[in-house]
Amino acid sequence: MKEDNPELISYHCIIHQSVLCSSLSDEHAEVMNTMMKMINFLRASSSYQHCMLREFLREVDANADDLLLHNNVRWLSKGRVLERFWSIRREVAAFLVEMGSQKATQFSLFLEDEKKMDNVAFLVDITSHLSELNLKLQGKDNSICELMTAVRSFQRKLEVFKEDLQGDCAHFPAVQEQVQGQRNVSSFVDFVDKLIVNFSKRFDSFSFGRQLTMFIQNPFLITDVREFSKEVTQHFKWANAGPLQM
Repeated sequence: MKEDNPELISYHCIIHQSVLCSSLSDEHAEVMNTMMKMINFLRASSSYQHCMLREFLREVDANADDLLLHNNVRWLSKGRVLERFWSIRREVAAFLVEMGSQKATQFSLFLEDEKKMDNVAFLVDITSHLSELNLKLQGKDNSICELMTAVRSFQRKLEVFKEDLQGDCAHFPAVQEQVQGQRNVSSFVDFVDKLIVNFSKRFDSFSFGRQLTMFIQNPFLITDVREFSKEVTQHFKWANAGPLQM
């Protein structure tokens, strides 16, 4: 199709672009990797160990009796895994102490580190927001208008998230519970700032047809007819600006 129409813009990579926007900093990546190693250690080291974990969680009446097996193929699964872990983190910490092995002790010390757990809490919340966006982008029969609306909506949310982190963390319940306003969250604000910049850069090429996509979605959304006709004539040389403005 590109050969027949060199000006054709491909939108197949919208989901890929959104994933690239969420690249972790070194600090957060280290915490995420440790979390995944610990979860896989608990889940997959041995069937006996896994049975012990299930039984332990039943005994303490936790909200979950299992941990999702994580692999690094799909980043989206990290959000679900982290949420599941966060709900039973205290029980897991006690279980690791009971295990007493060298590896278990290392992970136990990780869970006792206040700063690292602050980062875990942030990752729980931010991956939840990013996963929500990706699920919208992966929905069946979505039009390009709906996809770009979802992205632009998320870009506006990022500004809200930034302010929220400097306030009461209403959109970051895990951070709110963990930090309780007692510690500095500037690194989290910096992360959201980078997300804002990344989304702006990576989706800049997708903004060329904003007026067009609005028109396709709902013609009555167009308020600046001159801008609309200008955009149409830029991309469709055969179009006449006069009738478009009427």
